Amino acid sequence: MKGKKRKSLKKTLLSKIIIYVAIIIVIITQVSIKLAADNIVSLTNNILARESVTYANQIHSWWSEVEERVNQTAQVIKTLPRTSFDDLLVLLLELTESDPDSQDIYMAFGNLNLFLDGSGWVPDDTFVFTDRPWYTGALEKKGEIYSSEPYVDASTGKTCLACSIMLDESVVLSSDINFDKVAEKVKSFDSISKDAKYYIINKETKDILVSNVESSVGQTLDNTTDSIAAGINPIFGKLDTSIKADGGKVITAKTKAGGMMYTATDIEDTSWVVVSAVPSTLISDKMIQVMVITFVSAIIFLAILSAILYYIISKAINPVTTITERITDITKGDFTVKIIPEGNNEITTLSESLNEYIEKMRETLNSLSDISGQMNSRAGECFEISQVLSDANHDQGESIDKLNVTLGEMNRSIEEVAQAATELAMTSGHLAQNADDVKTLCDETLEASASGKDEMESMTKNVNTLSETIKELTTLIKAMGKSVEEITGITDTINAISEQTNLLSLNASIEAARAGEMGKGFAVVASEVGALASQSSSSTDTIRKLIDEVTKTIVEINEKADICARDMEACVSGVNEANDSFNKIYGDVAKATEGIMEITSGIEKINDVASNNAATTEEQASSINEVLGLSEHIVSASNMLKTETNNITNISENLNQYSDEINSNLSKYTV
Repeated sequence: MKGKKRKSLKKTLLSKIIIYVAIIIVIITQVSIKLAADNIVSLTNNILARESVTYANQIHSWWSEVEERVNQTAQVIKTLPRTSFDDLLVLLLELTESDPDSQDIYMAFGNLNLFLDGSGWVPDDTFVFTDRPWYTGALEKKGEIYSSEPYVDASTGKTCLACSIMLDESVVLSSDINFDKVAEKVKSFDSISKDAKYYIINKETKDILVSNVESSVGQTLDNTTDSIAAGINPIFGKLDTSIKADGGKVITAKTKAGGMMYTATDIEDTSWVVVSAVPSTLISDKMIQVMVITFVSAIIFLAILSAILYYIISKAINPVTTITERITDITKGDFTVKIIPEGNNEITTLSESLNEYIEKMRETLNSLSDISGQMNSRAGECFEISQVLSDANHDQGESIDKLNVTLGEMNRSIEEVAQAATELAMTSGHLAQNADDVKTLCDETLEASASGKDEMESMTKNVNTLSETIKELTTLIKAMGKSVEEITGITDTINAISEQTNLLSLNASIEAARAGEMGKGFAVVASEVGALASQSSSSTDTIRKLIDEVTKTIVEINEKADICARDMEACVSGVNEANDSFNKIYGDVAKATEGIMEITSGIEKINDVASNNAATTEEQASSINEVLGLSEHIVSASNMLKTETNNITNISENLNQYSDEINSNLSKYTV
């Protein structure tokens, strides 16, 4: 699985959580929009109803002010002392100029057939006012305000009406009120829709008195060219014109200009009604606005939540990532790493356990390295000692060969002496010369024996040193085996920690499953912790395999060391025997030398001891033969020593090879 690209746990968790949260936000947003849509429709209708009532109240306030001014003007004129008509005309002119809503204030005296116009207009004799509605209406009201039906002045194109009151019998005060202020108020109406249209309509005649659609003023609902105003006509009788601000007053109708929402309210104390019309798309526009705001808010919230989750997940996952990297380094043989525990949870426990494992492995590997170095050093010493033994054995062989040659010559000489014993008397001079030769040979033999004796003592010392070295090496190898067993115990501890971590991960997965959707993120963390535990177990298995190989190698080395120890014991025994043989040879050669010296000293007495000389010669021949037998035994022991020395050399080379293999394995680790 090394070639397979691993996914980032942090990205996986963050993407899944964001997807789940986004789905939840979309669901909540849809529900909110549905609820908001219902509320928007109701709220919009209520607002339109309140707006319509507000418009009607504003127009009613204006009309009340107009009536109040007319009434106050009538009271002022009534309380005036007797005044001439000219002064009264001047007063009317001043009142007309000062009244903001009146374009003309005038008085009619029916009994005198007199008409005073505040605008300065003077009627001719044909002018008759007594049949005018403003005059007759005021007389009928008998002191109360009378208002005529509004009309559009043909000359000005403005809507106006007559507001009159009876001052006395046959005397009427009247004011022509224009709707300029009303038009200004209509234009200043404020609505939730910038495309709202307003109409003040006479309920009796369906005349459009005032509107912010100026082209429709003076037209009726039946023949208006304004498509929005024309849409009012079919539903005019259905409109709820009460002054209550109830959203149920709003009626939606189709027009040539599109769907419109109409709201109407009566203007109190008049026959007028104010109608507002707004596009029905107002609600959909509001809903779109709400949706945009909601979705933008959701996106901002999701972005903020993503940043917070990224921070939280990073804090939670970074220790896992660090541990994974450290374990990867450990599997590559790097034990110089160190994990800094973070938090107070299972990851913290795992970090601390790994630190303990790393420290113990570092100590163990250092110990193995030291032991391997010592083993390599001891193997080198063994090799050097075996070389010294081999050289000494070679020198000893040469000395023994020389000794054998000398002994052979001595044996032949003694035989010649034995053969010539009978002729000893006649050849005493020759015997003396031969005795001198034999003495010389004995001296050389004694020197060779002494040299061989010294070399055997040196060889015995070297062999004993080599034996002690091999014993120390065997002890080190056994100590190495115990260290490897301790490593195996540490690996078992790590496996136990991995199994416990895996169990904790399983329990966390079960708890996350119980938590449902809210626990899915934690379930992913639990599964990754489980995977981390599995990876730790796999790494410890790899380490266990390496330790098994080292253990196998150490066992083989231990077996070789035991064989070497046994061989060295045999070698020491052989060397001791050879040493004893050399000591005996040396003693015998010394004795032989002493015998030759006795022969030399007794040559003058040969004639007297001729019979004894033959016996002595035979004894010397027997001694020489015994020396030859001992020499052959030494040769055999020397050959055995040579074989054992070669074995020691081979074992030393094997120890070097095993040490190199251990060092090669240890070089894979960095401590």
